[in-house]
Amino acid sequence: MYSPREIIRLLNPIIRGWANYFRTASAKKTFASLDHWMTIRAIRYAKYRHPRKPAKWWYSKYFGQYQLGSRNRWIFGDKQTKTHLLTFASFPIKRYIMVKGLSSPDDPQLQDYWLQREQRKKTDLTRTRQKIATRQKGCCPHCGESLFNGEHVEVHHLQPKKQGGTNRYSNLQLVHLYCHQQITAKHEKNRGTF
Repeated sequence: MYSPREIIRLLNPIIRGWANYFRTASAKKTFASLDHWMTIRAIRYAKYRHPRKPAKWWYSKYFGQYQLGSRNRWIFGDKQTKTHLLTFASFPIKRYIMVKGLSSPDDPQLQDYWLQREQRKKTDLTRTRQKIATRQKGCCPHCGESLFNGEHVEVHHLQPKKQGGTNRYSNLQLVHLYCHQQITAKHEKNRGTF
């Protein structure tokens, strides 16, 4: 039988993926029913794992109010590591905003409008990447283009990990895949010359 940590590690990416994919639709009721279904399964898991313990015991062991600002006290988690199972309701519904009229990305007068639309795309990133994207004002530092132009985005370490670089925000940048390849190739070439 999987431990609570393993269950959380396996299910959280799936929940995050489904919630991010479907949150642009009318999914509030669906998300609530999925959360209820997941809670019932978590209760079954707790009862199965500890059949001789009373409900109060397994509730205090596995359930709590893990998410800040949430009133839900039935969130399944591991109290030792403070990790918890994500809830679908914690992902806000974000409707796709249609482009206004005949607005063209090539129109110089609408540059601010298109920039704001691009900035909204950063909410699809993880919180860590959102912070980096905000610091970079949504631009790739290598090519100067928007990070959200449809290209794949990667995290670049300014000082490589091989040379003692860390995962601190000050050492991280978001760059396009092709830009990252160019940076890496240039770095390797410079290392080879010494």
